[in-house]
Amino acid sequence: MRQHTIDLFMWGYQPHYRATLEYLAKDVFKQLGAETPLKVLLVGALDPSKHNYNPVCIEPENNQWSLSLFTNLLDLIETTVDTHPLQKMFYSDEQSMRNKPDVIRKDSVAKSVQELLIPFDKQNKVRSFCSGSYVVGDYYVVPIIQIPESIFRKYPPLKDAAAKKSDDFYTFTGHRSFIHACISTLLSEAIDALHYPEPGGSQMDNMRTANEIIRIAANNFMHTPGAVTTKQYVSANLFEYFNLISSLMYEGVEGKGQLLLVKPDNNNINYTLQFLTPISFSKPRWSRKILQMATSDIALIADSRCIYGLGRLHDNYDHSKQDVFSVQFIDHYHWELRCDNHIMLRSHYGEPKLPQEHISRSQFISNFERIFPKSSSEDHERVWKLFNSAIRLKHGSMIVVATDAKEEALRLKQQGTCIAPTLMTTELLSRVSGIDGTIILDPQGNCYAVGIILDGEATNDCTPSRGSRYNSAIRYVNFSSSTRLAIVISDDHTIDIIPMLKPQIKNSDIELNISNLKHATLDNYHQPRNWLDKHRFYLNHEQCDKVNSALDIIESLPKDVGEFVIQTNRFKPDLDMNQSYLK
Repeated sequence: MRQHTIDLFMWGYQPHYRATLEYLAKDVFKQLGAETPLKVLLVGALDPSKHNYNPVCIEPENNQWSLSLFTNLLDLIETTVDTHPLQKMFYSDEQSMRNKPDVIRKDSVAKSVQELLIPFDKQNKVRSFCSGSYVVGDYYVVPIIQIPESIFRKYPPLKDAAAKKSDDFYTFTGHRSFIHACISTLLSEAIDALHYPEPGGSQMDNMRTANEIIRIAANNFMHTPGAVTTKQYVSANLFEYFNLISSLMYEGVEGKGQLLLVKPDNNNINYTLQFLTPISFSKPRWSRKILQMATSDIALIADSRCIYGLGRLHDNYDHSKQDVFSVQFIDHYHWELRCDNHIMLRSHYGEPKLPQEHISRSQFISNFERIFPKSSSEDHERVWKLFNSAIRLKHGSMIVVATDAKEEALRLKQQGTCIAPTLMTTELLSRVSGIDGTIILDPQGNCYAVGIILDGEATNDCTPSRGSRYNSAIRYVNFSSSTRLAIVISDDHTIDIIPMLKPQIKNSDIELNISNLKHATLDNYHQPRNWLDKHRFYLNHEQCDKVNSALDIIESLPKDVGEFVIQTNRFKPDLDMNQSYLK
């Protein structure tokens, strides 16, 4: 039987525990809409009361992290213990005083590991997040999540000054971003899982699902405005309050407007009117009724508990202070939290997510060029400008680009307004998009009809959770044998391009991962298997057969007691795949 030896041994299931946490963390970021190549690392520091050959252990060993990173870990821990702020703390109850040394050491281990990872983070452009530590076997174990630094350029967090650490060990000071809140929740789950016997021995590891992690993190993050603006923890569950308020209709109308979360006596607030009795968020129907008074330039003024009136920020307010948050109620059951014009969190039908970037120029043009291969670079630029112009409009709209635009305009003339072929401009677009219906263009940007009501048969891609424009575009594009593309800008500012083709990849990358899988063992099959599973759409019939044969061999290999292998659904070629998806 194959022997799997752990040289830096903390406990038998440490690889399984780490892999489970990493899978959960990746799933969380995927569902947030911010998929990223994160890594999970475990560091174990020997309990000073125990004796072991290895003073420090890391999992995975012999990987990108060198044990030499933690050469001075044990000495640093003792220094941190001696100078820990809780050393000066005296509790009135005997139990807390007995627990204090253990609390200090667990925190000191985590802080010391975090400090020693700083050089690695700078060199590799990542950011390490350490949980607390917990004793497993002979070691204080610290789970660590490492994510690329680039994600914080895409989703800027609050400044350190806005969410700075308090001198009080137990004071909540807020999370710097929704991402920070998600990582904090993940690490809390990781520590809780270490409390169970043989953590990692069960595939589920008693951890919550990604959906549960995200929702808990959203609830936790929404405590941040109170912590930042009032400098104290506020227990009100703003995430659930705002979901409820945004879901309520008032006389058949959805709620739209702005709410400022701010300290009510902030000198930068100019009240238009003030309520003699503040309205509590715990009265959601009343809060929704008051929201009807808000406009695009007059906001509700509130803290984390109550609404105090209506007003606006002074024009000379310094947004870099980051002590005022705004909640934008966009549409029915749709709102977002902002600070300094940055969207920190978006909730749509109660599902918290990060804001999604509009499609990049290179993505848009690549997609357009592949759908309309006879189009020119001038055509690409013209339609790209029209796309950006449509995004900036205050109302929803839809543009269809079709190779049969002229014929379709004539066929649908009873369902809209046909026009003489006219090259569409951004100025003209702003005028004709003011009426309901679709604008029909050819790939060169010539317009043949405006205000068209589209037809088409319903498909499985239609969904009741999306608006009429989106479903109409799906039906129309899928209904025809002609080549068509729809640009849909919904009233809630959601943007869809139909179809949005999968990105191109290199066939050499496919062959490399197939080769790595064919020669893999139970120790190293995960990476090529995961890559191929993620890119299975691109594999042809012959490549699918090679992968399936390799999986058959791997899954039949003898295993150690307690070891498991992920059963992979077998590959089969996708009918929509063609050579245009390969570079």
